[in-house]
Amino acid sequence: MWLATFRGHLLPTHLLHQQGTTTIAHCALLWWISCSCWSLTKATSQKFYPTVTTQFGKLRGLRVPVPSEVLRPVDQYLGVPYAAPPVGEKRFMPPEQPSSWSGVKNATHFMPVCPQNIHSTVPEIMMPIWFTYNLDTVATYIQDQSEDCLYLNIYAPTDDGESCSKAGKNLAFYIRDSEARPVMVYIHGGSYMEGTGNMMDGSILASYGNVIVVTLNYRIGILGFLSTGDQAAKGNYGLLDQIQALRWISKNIGYFGGDPGRITVFGSGIGASCVSLLTLSHHSEGLFHRAIIQSGSALSSWAVNYQPVKYTRMLAERVGCNVLDTVDMVSCLQKKTAKELVEQDIQAARYRVAFGPVIDGDVIPDDPEILMEQGEFLNYDIMLGVNQGEGLRFVENAMDLEDGVSGSDFDFAVSDFVDSLYGYPEGKDTLRETIKFMYTDWADKDNPETRRKTLVALFTDHQWVEPSVVTADLHARYGSPTYFYAFYHHCQSLMKPVWSDSAHGDEVPYVFGIPMVGPTDLFPCNFSRNDIMLSAVVMTYWTNFAKSGDPNKPVPQDTKFIHTKANRFEEVAWSKYNPYDQMYLHIGLKPRIRDHYRATKVAFWKHLVPHLYNLHDMFHYSSTTTKVTPLDPTQSNGKRSGSTGRPPISTANSHGEGGGEMGPLIMPNPRDYSTELSVTIAVGASLLFLNVLAFAALYYRKDKRSRQETSQQPSPQRESKGNSAGHTNTVDETLSSQQRNPCEALHNPLHVSPSYSISQRRSPDDIPLMTPNNITMIPNSLMGLSNMSPYSTFPAGYSSAGLPSTHSTTRV
Repeated sequence: MWLATFRGHLLPTHLLHQQGTTTIAHCALLWWISCSCWSLTKATSQKFYPTVTTQFGKLRGLRVPVPSEVLRPVDQYLGVPYAAPPVGEKRFMPPEQPSSWSGVKNATHFMPVCPQNIHSTVPEIMMPIWFTYNLDTVATYIQDQSEDCLYLNIYAPTDDGESCSKAGKNLAFYIRDSEARPVMVYIHGGSYMEGTGNMMDGSILASYGNVIVVTLNYRIGILGFLSTGDQAAKGNYGLLDQIQALRWISKNIGYFGGDPGRITVFGSGIGASCVSLLTLSHHSEGLFHRAIIQSGSALSSWAVNYQPVKYTRMLAERVGCNVLDTVDMVSCLQKKTAKELVEQDIQAARYRVAFGPVIDGDVIPDDPEILMEQGEFLNYDIMLGVNQGEGLRFVENAMDLEDGVSGSDFDFAVSDFVDSLYGYPEGKDTLRETIKFMYTDWADKDNPETRRKTLVALFTDHQWVEPSVVTADLHARYGSPTYFYAFYHHCQSLMKPVWSDSAHGDEVPYVFGIPMVGPTDLFPCNFSRNDIMLSAVVMTYWTNFAKSGDPNKPVPQDTKFIHTKANRFEEVAWSKYNPYDQMYLHIGLKPRIRDHYRATKVAFWKHLVPHLYNLHDMFHYSSTTTKVTPLDPTQSNGKRSGSTGRPPISTANSHGEGGGEMGPLIMPNPRDYSTELSVTIAVGASLLFLNVLAFAALYYRKDKRSRQETSQQPSPQRESKGNSAGHTNTVDETLSSQQRNPCEALHNPLHVSPSYSISQRRSPDDIPLMTPNNITMIPNSLMGLSNMSPYSTFPAGYSSAGLPSTHSTTRV
């Protein structure tokens, strides 16, 4: 292949085709090969250490050849400090900028990772299989731990060997940027408790896509997200670390050849949730311009911790710091060693996180869905998507799936899911039966393998698909550039069962170009030519989006250097997403543009389930054959504590003993009809509820139309006066509009009251939402505090200067 590449593309054509010049052509070919081999040998035998001067001092990196025939070398600058060490009294505090240094700092090796404990109970249901399957390999990346861990790694492509790097391609189609290169910043995933940016080598993505790739460490777990709910420990330090890294990058990436005006943030899983949250925070404004959200959203149940004080108290009690005053508690926790803190195995309820981002009224000023409704992320171009079988680990960890899923296991899995998320008591309630009904393949309902497939789909739809589609709808409804994908491919390996689809995190190796260099310790796959081709396709889409905001340009899809024939992506134009057509790209070996990804299931979770959740409280009933147990809102542990069936009814009753004329009318086992009865009542109640609301909508139609004519705006705008007033007015208007026209949310597919889905994301015993209007961030013991960091939380509506905030991320 290497010989054919040079023969077909590097020699002048007249030397190859003129008769009588065969000897000359062969000599020229040998000369080219000799020169190339000599240059490659010289490059590999002599290391080159590039030097860059930043605002804080000089850095010495390392030029590394990429093990591929079509990729150029990459300059690596590893372990670059972007913030001061958050140690001692700076623990549980926002990051500060790093100190300058004299001389030349060596940046040729990784620095320590943030403290973590992967040997504790890892929440595997939220983790990629390649992470949990290779924990021994992961452990090698996190052996060197320290609280002094706020470092980033920069991978910058070079121009060396450029003629060879694109051999086999039409160079006229490629932009060899003479100006600054776009920058892609990767936020690593995990479960907010583990991970490091050091695990992902950005060299291949940087070299192939001609972009600068940055990975970083940020504080995780207790040290990154502990919150007391007040000024003593506000939380969100991990997010503030990411923001500080973006601030450093925007000021210094130009020295590495990067363009600070084209910064894209991307991540997968928890990393994607962080990216989604960053688009909603005013602290990120102006620090990046595009976002790629892979298999995650700020709307997922595990994206935000709604019970921070609960888990902080649990930690304090375990380490002997359980005092009432939060300032004294934090002071005590600061004196503990990092190892003593991270070794505490504090587990959250299923589908939740114990330590993660919190709504603090500042970094995350309100519930993410409310912020999206207000258009806080419209200034960013967004590309997002999901994998086909994201929910594999939710099912795989619960039961033996080799032979499929039995009927009883299916029923228990649904019951456990409902109990954990909604806190309903044991029993076949309406919501359980409706979910079972929706996720039963009635054409093949007795097939265990079919049940297994639909159970994976249930968790995939609820935890990933519906949040992602809602995010896309809210972002695209005012015309902000939005692209949606569904990833339908995975590599062949022993990490997953043969029957599984593309699971959570399976797109990551293709984004980073792993198939181009073969299997690695983290990705021990048997990569084929198709895998290499698909990785090249994905990297082209991702880097195109970073360059232009459009994944289709400036570089066309062309992988003839892998296959002799054109790939099918060359004929596909990825359409923009909008809430009406909902066009998306199916990424697989047979790509195609499709629309309305899993629309029925998304509508089920988005519209019907919230109403069933409320109808459960509105329509209690009892009959001669069924006893309804009152709801226990505190039951949310998700454990199977008893039978899910209703109590049997005795055949000996007031209608007669031993049969008689009325005997055949008495049903000895009411469970025979419990499913049909529950679903019938649910549907009937829903229709009644919708009819009542429709009548109300008609009654107020004239008034609604007049209000729309006077107040309709092309996009949400927030006044430049204080955040407090702006937020209050927006919320009041939202509430009042819902009260005036309660049918609007039902009949408009683009709008559902945020309170519906918010109630689903929170646990039944969650504390009230901490919004800017009701959060108290300054305890009594800190009323005299005057010196506050740039990240300090202020009363709603005021900036750090004491003046009304003028922030708005709404696209104008």
